[in-house]
Amino acid sequence: MRVVTVIPTYNEKENILKMLQIMSGISRRQRNDEYITLVVDDNSPDGTGQIVEDFIKTHKNIFLLSGKKKGLGKAMIRGIKFAVNELKADVVVSNEADFAFDPKKVPFMITKIKQGWDVIVGSRHVGNGKTAGWTLNRKLNHWIANKFFATWVAGVREVNDHNGAFRAIRVKNVLDIINLENLNVSGFGFFNYFLFKLSLVTDKFYEFPVVYKFRTKGESKVSFNSKYLFTYIKDVLEYIKLSFKIRLEKATLK
Repeated sequence: MRVVTVIPTYNEKENILKMLQIMSGISRRQRNDEYITLVVDDNSPDGTGQIVEDFIKTHKNIFLLSGKKKGLGKAMIRGIKFAVNELKADVVVSNEADFAFDPKKVPFMITKIKQGWDVIVGSRHVGNGKTAGWTLNRKLNHWIANKFFATWVAGVREVNDHNGAFRAIRVKNVLDIINLENLNVSGFGFFNYFLFKLSLVTDKFYEFPVVYKFRTKGESKVSFNSKYLFTYIKDVLEYIKLSFKIRLEKATLK
């Protein structure tokens, strides 16, 4: 089984090298499956892409896909398309570069795919799952997005954690029948909207608990940080719009 982990990056020079080292270690230890890491970099001005290029020179199964900065959602779509069409993935995993989610859990996710599940979601809202290091304001924002808009407005109820990036998705009869060309999402709203699209082709969702850790290096792009304020506000507005779009699309399917 060929497993491609897609990691979108923008200004992650403080995290990406360690992430690549861990992913390469996981790849070496797997005897029955092929693990590939695909970094999708939005031309980071801090040199993230160059770090990846240098790492590729001495390591196998690492790929870099560079492009203009068009947002997290666009980067994810670009990465998934490349993983499926060019790298011929059997499973596509998505993760963040900042260690919010533990990459060492990827092999566990693949065991669940082999057991017959189609979509594996690392969840902060089942079992012992939780967030660590979040302020009250961040928790409130997450509740509004995850519970109010994703669950109540959009009506996406296949999982409890709609916005986490840590997922594994089967390609055959799942990803390969979703029209990625028609997905026009720029921001973090991609994750809930994509869950909705996945729910149209499968009901085999599996959630397992994860601890979401606040980054210790680099800057968060999902905040009111003045550096990324415009992008964040734009993504929030898109998220709200997508929630109502999902609700309308679900209504037409009844």
